[in-house]
Amino acid sequence: METQLVYGNWIRKKNLLILGLFTLGLGALAIIPLGSLYRLIMALLFLIILISFLFPLYSYVMFSQKGGRFQEKVYTLIIQSLGTTVKGRILDIGSGNGVLAVKLAQQNGEAEVIGTDYWGKDWEYSKIVCEKNAQIGNVEDRVHFQKGDAAALEFANDTFDGAISNLTFHEVQSVADKREVVREALRVVKPGGRFAFVDYFYATKYYGKASGFEEYLQGLKLSQFEYKPLRDMMAIPTLLRHPKIMGKVGIIFGRK
Repeated sequence: METQLVYGNWIRKKNLLILGLFTLGLGALAIIPLGSLYRLIMALLFLIILISFLFPLYSYVMFSQKGGRFQEKVYTLIIQSLGTTVKGRILDIGSGNGVLAVKLAQQNGEAEVIGTDYWGKDWEYSKIVCEKNAQIGNVEDRVHFQKGDAAALEFANDTFDGAISNLTFHEVQSVADKREVVREALRVVKPGGRFAFVDYFYATKYYGKASGFEEYLQGLKLSQFEYKPLRDMMAIPTLLRHPKIMGKVGIIFGRK
């Protein structure tokens, strides 16, 4: 049986476990016979926390490779957005478990991919898993990983032939203005190089109003770019369109 890539999941198992235990605890408290008012209040609280648990559980299943495989679909979109033929050195910013970098290399035999990530303790990803995935995908000779900060990439200007990133920029803690993380990602791409970034580009708390962010991108003097909601590029299940899940996610792609 072929060994499968270790995707991980955008919904953290730790958070699901905490919500699940909290739901069970409230359920147990709700059946304690301490009066009708008490039981009514506890039942309402139980219902609220149950919904709070079931929603991320549904999202977890939809993202999973054993469920809706939605993570894989987003990775496919990012790779396709780079164009039909990808060559040279490509930077993957925020590699996570390295699956996007591995799949890009698998589909483009003339591409070398450098993956970078901070791999903080709050995340269920690691460099070790990235390297294991590269071996599983038989691309360990063309895919390499190193620790780094997306807000201060350790590469010179115009180093890479392209860059990709998935749901990383808004997580960068070292700068408040996430638009600057986009600028930093583009800094290391050669003129004419391709890029494709997915993030919460339509969330005002990260990027401001969509019209203002588009003006910001225009100010970067890119050769060509498109800025679209993710829902315009691929089918997204109704519940996943919630603003806290994928509803405010967008994609930017084009050439520097």
